[in-house]
Amino acid sequence: MDKGSGSAFVSAAENWEIQVDRVFISLTESYLCYHVVEPKQAKILMQDLTFVTDDIKVYTESGYPVVVGDNDAVKDRIAILEKSLPTWKELPIAERQFKVVEEEFSREICTHCPEVKIHRGNATIILEGPDKEVKLGATKLDELIRKVKEKRVKLPTAILTFLTSSGAISKYQAHFQQSLRNLVSIEVGSDLVLSSLSADALDEAEAALQRDLSLDNVQLQGAAAVPPDLDRVKEILMKAKNEANLRELRVDVSFIPGPSGAAVQVRLVGYSENVIKLKELLHNYQMNQTGTQELLSLPHPELVDCFHDVLKMIGMKQNKVTFKASHFPYPSVLVSGPRCLVKDVQTQLNATLASLTKDTLVLGGPAARRYFQEEGKMNKELVESCCQVIIREQQGVSGTTSSPGTTTVTPRLSFTRLSYNTAGSTAVNKTSLEIKLGNLVDEQVNVLVAPMINGQLASMKIGSGILKKAGNAINSKFDSAAANRTFAPGDVLQVDAPPSLGCSKLFFIECFPWDGVRGQSMQALGKGLKTCLDLCVQQRVCSVAFPIIGPGILLKYPLRVAIEVLTENIRLFGLSASTGSLSSIHIVIKPGYPDSEECYHDVYKHLSSNINQGGQAIFKSLTSDLDDITMTVGGGVKLQLVFGDITNEITDVVVNTTDFANFQNDGVCKDILTVAGPEVEAELRAANVKKGEIFVSESGSFPCDALLHVCGEKDAGIVEQLVCDIIRHCENYGFMSVAIPAICAGAGGLDPGVVAGAILRGVKAATSSTSLYSLTNIRLVLIKINVFLAFKEEATQMFPTAVINRVSVPQRPHVQQQQQQPPSLSVSTDLSILHSTSTSQKSVFVFLGLSRQDVDNAMTKLKDTYQAQCSTQTFRKEDLVGLTQDDLEDLRQLVESHGLYIQRDQSGQGSLTVSGLKDGVNQVTKKINDSMQENLRREVRAREEEELFSRVVWCILGNNGNWERLPKTANYKLENNDIAGGVVDAQGTEWSVDAQRSGASRPISGQTTKLKRLGNLPDFTLPLEWDNMAAGESFKVVALQPSSAEYKSVKEGFKRTVAKTVMKIERLQNVHLRRAYEAQKKQISDNRRQEGGAFEKLLYHGTTQENCDSIMKTGFNRRFAGQNATVYGHGTYFAVNASYSAHPTYSKPAADGSQLMFVARVLTGVYTLGSGDMKVPPPRSNSQPHDRCDSGGGQNRQPIDVCCVPRQPSVPRLPHHLQVRMLRMEDGCRRIVYDGLFWQQINCTLHTPAQRALHPTNGRN
Repeated sequence: MDKGSGSAFVSAAENWEIQVDRVFISLTESYLCYHVVEPKQAKILMQDLTFVTDDIKVYTESGYPVVVGDNDAVKDRIAILEKSLPTWKELPIAERQFKVVEEEFSREICTHCPEVKIHRGNATIILEGPDKEVKLGATKLDELIRKVKEKRVKLPTAILTFLTSSGAISKYQAHFQQSLRNLVSIEVGSDLVLSSLSADALDEAEAALQRDLSLDNVQLQGAAAVPPDLDRVKEILMKAKNEANLRELRVDVSFIPGPSGAAVQVRLVGYSENVIKLKELLHNYQMNQTGTQELLSLPHPELVDCFHDVLKMIGMKQNKVTFKASHFPYPSVLVSGPRCLVKDVQTQLNATLASLTKDTLVLGGPAARRYFQEEGKMNKELVESCCQVIIREQQGVSGTTSSPGTTTVTPRLSFTRLSYNTAGSTAVNKTSLEIKLGNLVDEQVNVLVAPMINGQLASMKIGSGILKKAGNAINSKFDSAAANRTFAPGDVLQVDAPPSLGCSKLFFIECFPWDGVRGQSMQALGKGLKTCLDLCVQQRVCSVAFPIIGPGILLKYPLRVAIEVLTENIRLFGLSASTGSLSSIHIVIKPGYPDSEECYHDVYKHLSSNINQGGQAIFKSLTSDLDDITMTVGGGVKLQLVFGDITNEITDVVVNTTDFANFQNDGVCKDILTVAGPEVEAELRAANVKKGEIFVSESGSFPCDALLHVCGEKDAGIVEQLVCDIIRHCENYGFMSVAIPAICAGAGGLDPGVVAGAILRGVKAATSSTSLYSLTNIRLVLIKINVFLAFKEEATQMFPTAVINRVSVPQRPHVQQQQQQPPSLSVSTDLSILHSTSTSQKSVFVFLGLSRQDVDNAMTKLKDTYQAQCSTQTFRKEDLVGLTQDDLEDLRQLVESHGLYIQRDQSGQGSLTVSGLKDGVNQVTKKINDSMQENLRREVRAREEEELFSRVVWCILGNNGNWERLPKTANYKLENNDIAGGVVDAQGTEWSVDAQRSGASRPISGQTTKLKRLGNLPDFTLPLEWDNMAAGESFKVVALQPSSAEYKSVKEGFKRTVAKTVMKIERLQNVHLRRAYEAQKKQISDNRRQEGGAFEKLLYHGTTQENCDSIMKTGFNRRFAGQNATVYGHGTYFAVNASYSAHPTYSKPAADGSQLMFVARVLTGVYTLGSGDMKVPPPRSNSQPHDRCDSGGGQNRQPIDVCCVPRQPSVPRLPHHLQVRMLRMEDGCRRIVYDGLFWQQINCTLHTPAQRALHPTNGRN
């Protein structure tokens, strides 16, 4: 607008302009123009149409919105716009923590900050929204984070790895979210970390994880640990794993290699249920492949001896399964092998044996069984092969209950688990003892007993052997059982045995090294052994094996002591009330050691003596791997394998093996020549013997008829031929028995098995090639264990009918009468027993086949081949009188083994007729003849013992200190120095004798005592208390030892009334006085039988040294009566109390102050009240004036003082000729006691210094 130049207009214009300016100023002040440049605000402004109103407009300028309107309205709108713009806040937080609080935090935001949005970042949380609400949300989050609790769970790395790889974490988090009130977060690192707002939720989550997840390492054992079985294990486990992981990973399997690269462990990790299933699968596989045993009950005892033949007959292949048939504890077969194969065998046997047919054939002819064992054996085998059957002899069948017949048996065999738990307890004599040779770890028993030191498995050699065989399995079981335990000597640790051992349990005894007989070691070992036996009874086991514990380099027990401790505990166990179900105790001796033979002999000796106690058998039997073996070879000759020393043989002929050059080298030759003597050795040195020849010499001092010397030349062929020649030589010269050693098995250097084969072939050839009429017994005597075992193995193969002899159970003598000769038979009774048992025998054969027709054909053929071959021999009654019970038992065994018949004479003559095969009858004849000779020898021995018993007395010092006479047998042995086997006293106690020290000791307890010998005179028997007296010696003074019971007894009686010190006690042995005293005692005893006998009393008599010598040699003399008054009559005075006789009036002190006193046993007989004028005792009654009293006494007829008056001076009624005890005291001894047994002298010490100086022995008693 152009204002122009006029002032008016200018003025008006200026006013208008001012007004306009005012208007614009007013508008400017009342309106606001706001440019929004923040993109988010601009976006909101452009999209929110509510911003445009009548008062506010929105324009766009340069792409940015401009808000124009009333100043206050625009400001309000801008404030609202600014408030509507969200605030961002980034908060750092651990993922596991936010997971725990997320749900609770979202709930808080919704409630208190609805406009805030939550965004997740990398270890952060972003809050977006209004600033105020964002700040409030951040505060809430911080509060929740502070409430989060964490728990670290220690899990094996394998489980943590499984959680990560299997996706189990998300699964568990989902599970916890559903099942727990508070969410639990899981995070895996070096440990498993659990997070939650609730401690209870953490505990529940941990428990769930521990319960649901598991890790197990399974040890592979045996064949399963190495290929190819290992490959099969992997295949089975991987297949099971894949099946379990079809939908998800639930279990993982890995194989952990051992040091040598072979897989020895399987690791299973995953969910517990799946781990358990795979573990069971692996366990079942190992159990099926691990060796196991099943006990198959057989329906017929005959199947035991022919079970392997049955297997062949039915075509069953054994493969890895083995069978061991046994009659114990009942007819059964032990099937051993892999579990799966054993079960297959069970099924197969049940199916195939259903058609088995059994029948019996009874042949009434004598000795039919014997015939088919020898001459008819080949025929029987042909019948078996032809008819496809098995034929066995049936033992012990009575002819009265068995008759020929046909019975078809179709048994169904039942299997039972091998178990030794027997209901009820076993009788005390049902336990069998077995001495086994071998390693303890190879024994097949329920329990093995082993030693240990300091609770360590491998501390002893036996424990190391167990560890070597069982491996880590026994190590872990031992450590588990011994954990947190301390062991005192004698404690027992029980450990379950792994399958690799042949037992179910192991008992380890904590031992203590040898510290002497009275030390702790013996007590500890005895305690441990007893505990083991008690545990066997408590746990109802059937069998246990003990080694000889102690004689090793660590414990260092003497071998003898170790054996005694073991066998004594076994003996005490046998004597206990019940042995439970324990049916077998094995004592295992390991061969090959220098003392193995000695150990065996000692164990056998102790056990055989323990098998019977007090006349009762406490064990069922004693068997040994070295028991004698008896076989019958050609011609009925008995062949025996004997483990022992050939120098102990008493056969007619003994064979010596030698090289004819070296006679002093240790071995059989040196032993035989030592016994035979130098003459035989000289004869042998001078001999010129060709190769393969026999040199015959005199026997010298050897108890046989001839010695045959041979050299095997280290050649088995020569040895075999020599044996044949030896047998022919014995037969040609009429010898009945021969003992042969193992020729060339010792110094000869040949293998024992080779020697065994050669000698046995020689015996078989010689006895089968020609008939033998003289030679009936061949004994192969073998001194080494390994040699005997080699012969045993060879003999049982060559002679299947071999019989092992077991230890019998004789009645042990325990009184004097039983130690004499064995009682002879009462022919009318004992032979009737033999008759009833033998004549009823039949020869019964059992047939087993797969069909009825096969069995019938076989029975017919066998019966047709049998022919009676009998002979008969009759014995007179006189021939049988001398038979003992042992002889009868031997005859019974001969009758049974040879199938003989015994028939008694019915006419009353007492004769006996034996019928059967010739060789059996011949052996019975020989046995009866031998018994007659033995009976004669016993009678001679009994007479010798009786005669010696009257001349010589051997005594043993009893527990009470008194000498006791030994029985006649012990007396005879001691006199003849036959003490190697010890002696038995009158109470049945066994003693070992030390002849040099005249002592004896008990083998087990070690108790010692003394022995002494007394030689009787022709007309006088020395009292047992006396010492022996030399020939022609009639008087002897013996000083008693203060330690003896005799000394103590006299001293105690004296000291009861006299307070003086005893210096010395002596016994007076006067043969003449004693002989007279005994005669007088017998006379008084006979005359006063109704009154009670001689009334022998212990009384005292004081005297002087001058009178002492006279009394000792001539006795008391009544003619000296009156020296010290005659108050009760003229005679010799005695007192009951020593104090009376000790008075100086009677026992007058010597110059040194000592006194003497006699202690005597006085025969008072019938006594009366004495009087001063009485010279002889008064008559007992007026009606019988010649029947006088025997002695006079003091007041009230009590023998305070006794006046002994003989009826006739020349024949003294009272024992004035006797032996006395003499006591020498310082004062106060006034009486002498008359003693008919012995006298003793006591010296009493003096109480003044001068008197003590004169008697250096003062004070000892």
